Amino acid sequence: MTARNTKPAPSPRLAVGDLVVRRHRLLKTRGTVIRTGESHIERGPRVWVQWDHPDTFPNPSLEPAEELELVAPSQS
Repeated sequence: MTARNTKPAPSPRLAVGDLVVRRHRLLKTRGTVIRTGESHIERGPRVWVQWDHPDTFPNPSLEPAEELELVAPSQS
């Protein structure tokens, strides 16, 4: 049995207006980056995301950038 690297590839730098989905959830909630947050040494970069799903709370929320996937323009 060989060990596999299960860590996801680094996220591209996210900018205001980017469409993203949550990487770590079963239901891939889609949202739009509305503001970039501060980068923390321990936690890495974070962004504020306005979620498209009305039952997502809190909305907007401050999310770690490494837990988000950038949606390709052809998928939007």
